[in-house]
Amino acid sequence: MPKERIYDQVGMYDLQVAWEPGGHVQVGVESHDGRSLAFHLTGENQTPADFKGVWGTFDREGINRAIRVLRRARDSAFGRDE
Repeated sequence: MPKERIYDQVGMYDLQVAWEPGGHVQVGVESHDGRSLAFHLTGENQTPADFKGVWGTFDREGINRAIRVLRRARDSAFGRDE
């Protein structure tokens, strides 16, 4: 399954996109410091949930909507591309 990571330039979470050709697309947020998300939420190392990310699975319609929303957010924040 191909996967791409978009590194967070300010915070501690990266965006990952993975896909199965002819199948589905997964979008996830993972910590890039190696600590579990439970640690970031609770500050406790004893948390049994040692997962490093949260993922959602999307169909073509959902991905198309996400692309439109991201473009609108980008244009609003940084201005339109020429």
